[in-house]
Amino acid sequence: MQHLRLGLQAPWGTHERKRNRAGLALVLSVVLAPLYISQLCPWALAASNPIVIENRQPGSTGWQLSSKVSSEDTNEIRGYASAVSINKGQSITFYVTVNPAQTFNIDVYRVGWYGGTGGRLMQQIGPLKGATQTFPCPMDSVTGMISCNWSASYSLTVPTTWTDGIYLARLSNANGYTNYIIFAVRDDSRMADLLYSQPVNTYQAYNNWPADHIHGKDLHAIDSSGPNTIGGDARAVKVSFDRPYSKNGAHLFFNWEIYFIHWMEKMGYDVTYTTNIDMHANPKRMAAFKGVLSVGHDEYWSKPMYDGMVAARDAGVNLAFFGANPLYWQVRFESSASGVPNRILVCYKDQTIDPLHDATTTVKWRDPFLNRPEQTLAGVMNTAWMGNNPNLSYVVQYSSHWVYSGTGFKDGTQSQGLKVMRWIVISLTIPCLQTMAVIRCSRSRR
Repeated sequence: MQHLRLGLQAPWGTHERKRNRAGLALVLSVVLAPLYISQLCPWALAASNPIVIENRQPGSTGWQLSSKVSSEDTNEIRGYASAVSINKGQSITFYVTVNPAQTFNIDVYRVGWYGGTGGRLMQQIGPLKGATQTFPCPMDSVTGMISCNWSASYSLTVPTTWTDGIYLARLSNANGYTNYIIFAVRDDSRMADLLYSQPVNTYQAYNNWPADHIHGKDLHAIDSSGPNTIGGDARAVKVSFDRPYSKNGAHLFFNWEIYFIHWMEKMGYDVTYTTNIDMHANPKRMAAFKGVLSVGHDEYWSKPMYDGMVAARDAGVNLAFFGANPLYWQVRFESSASGVPNRILVCYKDQTIDPLHDATTTVKWRDPFLNRPEQTLAGVMNTAWMGNNPNLSYVVQYSSHWVYSGTGFKDGTQSQGLKVMRWIVISLTIPCLQTMAVIRCSRSRR
């Protein structure tokens, strides 16, 4: 897992609507805090809420892919959705390619606990007649943006009886190859204690489909192939949601978030689901909840998202950052060629080539041009990439702090073999949260 940082803008045991209330931030290096928060929050575990009721339903492990996962270069079966999320009762369209042309099935699962199975089968679709769609998809030579214009394969109308959450459309073709399309189902009419935000901006920012070392591009030069763009190297400065995700089709979801969701729903938290794009489109909604959760790799934020989180905090809403490196790059959104809003993610990462020079310029939030360092909201800042190092240990300090309640940890307890990928710091040259408790820190190696 990544480093865990818990940035709480009001103590978790309370929910007081006091403007500019001083908050609490906890800086940890590993995933420890979520395990026992339920013992500390009187509103965390209701006897019955939609999540508790949903997880009483029979689960299934059928959501897992077979051993034959579609490859990046031959695309035995791949797909993308018309939206990253839909409200209950709305429709979502799937665009699927099969190679060679053959029939395929779509099995739709909701991700949750379900007695440890991890998912629930909601609907089976097919077999459907499949077609081999255009590949590679067109690329803009200036921006590097790859956008597909595939024919629709199937439209699903989400029943109003479905519980909001993260959903996996498991694709399988007649030859046994599998892949996912991931999407969120919202319930815009439901007020819950917590609002979970799926970090789809970062999914797309790191989506170098097709990752065949020939055509794929994302917002990072190290992951991109093909000709240079206006960015000066192979990276794109714009990426489109109108294309499949690389790897298993759900991309970063299986790196971090699935474990958190399994735990969160097992514990019965009253939570409802949204995405980065929904936060961008309706930032005021965040202020209606007791807490907003940023989970996993949540690096790319638009100005409305940032402003909405600040407004929620100032209204007394708790903010929790379960992951490293949030709020690092500013992004903008553009409409697709067909006019669908918020289907293109824009991030030039260079003020000199970004055509807009204003509060939405796509540079780092800490860049002097914007002067909105992430530490002022999240409590800490990303400082270094560690790679994928599984050999570090975590030594407990200040075990009397509530974050360790119920764990049995004492000062000096060590957890070995942790997967550490980023270092986060508290900069003494940047304003901090008014109240901060640091319960674990490491000496600098410099």
